[in-house]
Amino acid sequence: MITAPPGWRAGPGTEPEALIREARRRQRRRWLAAGVVIAVVAAGAAAGIAGSGAGTGLRPLGRQLMPAAPAHPAAALVTVSQTSLPGGNSLSLAVGYQAIWVTEIGVTYQVDEVTGQIVRTIPTPGTFPDSCRSGIAAGAGAVWVTYGCRGVYRIDPHSGRVTASLRVPGVGDAIAVAGGLVLVTSYDGDLLRIRPRTGQVTGQPIPVGFGSWALVPAAGALWVTSYGNGVYGGTVSRVNVATGAVERFGNLDAEAAGAGSLWTPQVQRIDPATGGVTASVAVPYIVSQVAFWNGSAWALTVQQSLTLLRIDPATNQVTSQPVPVSKPLPAALAWGSDPTAIAAGPTELWVLELYRNLLFHLRMRPARP
Repeated sequence: MITAPPGWRAGPGTEPEALIREARRRQRRRWLAAGVVIAVVAAGAAAGIAGSGAGTGLRPLGRQLMPAAPAHPAAALVTVSQTSLPGGNSLSLAVGYQAIWVTEIGVTYQVDEVTGQIVRTIPTPGTFPDSCRSGIAAGAGAVWVTYGCRGVYRIDPHSGRVTASLRVPGVGDAIAVAGGLVLVTSYDGDLLRIRPRTGQVTGQPIPVGFGSWALVPAAGALWVTSYGNGVYGGTVSRVNVATGAVERFGNLDAEAAGAGSLWTPQVQRIDPATGGVTASVAVPYIVSQVAFWNGSAWALTVQQSLTLLRIDPATNQVTSQPVPVSKPLPAALAWGSDPTAIAAGPTELWVLELYRNLLFHLRMRPARP
């Protein structure tokens, strides 16, 4: 999401409803790109464009995309719990250390991965869900939270204590752990590398573009998508985190990795070696987020309710009926109006819905005999 520059301070218009409206506006910008892809797919189908028969070609939209329910139900993804986050306006989450970690205004929640219950509310002054919003990542022995365009908290996942506040002027809202380093963006358009033990920035800043970002560790590299309007705005950079070497690709949007590919919110597969699109998966709805988990890609859509579509990477097709995540949204919020976040754990998926501030916990239900 596009965020404010360093020095921003809360003021009029930062009340919850204003934050929600702004978050929706920014996510619609990405959904618009997805809508263009869907329109292209539909136009191609109308013109009679056929795939190769191998299952990777573009397919027309319509009811045929939704396979019939199997005669003998297979393993199914189900929502097992939902957690109400009391502060309101949460929009960043990470999974690690047997917990889910969610940023909030001035606090970070630790949610038990088994029960879905909040077990700790950790004070993290300066965390904010919008403008100078906060990113979060888990790894290298800690949970890392950016805050206030000025620093990074290091949280001990076992005690819940903030063990360090690292000064990183101009720090952005995207953070990841890969290659033994903590990697964070800055509003100077750079990627910074932090040594987790010392908290010191190492090496030279790596230019990756301005605006807001998505970070995906995959295929021995870090893939940085910049959504801003700077020199590299709207492009993907493949970064060697050890050397700082960068290779730039075209107008892509890498959001997940799995089955030898990067995956975009437009449900396209990207070859990490070339940056080329290897498949475009036709889906009947505009997709909000994509995650890869349990051997499949999962596309999160916002219709009358939050819904997940499962995509088989072997066929590049939607392989099951839509999976409802939540109860229906209020009428004013349905059909693609509400921003969300998704994260994958070892045995579960977690979906965060901003407007009602709910965290949904999903697991695979074993097949019935």
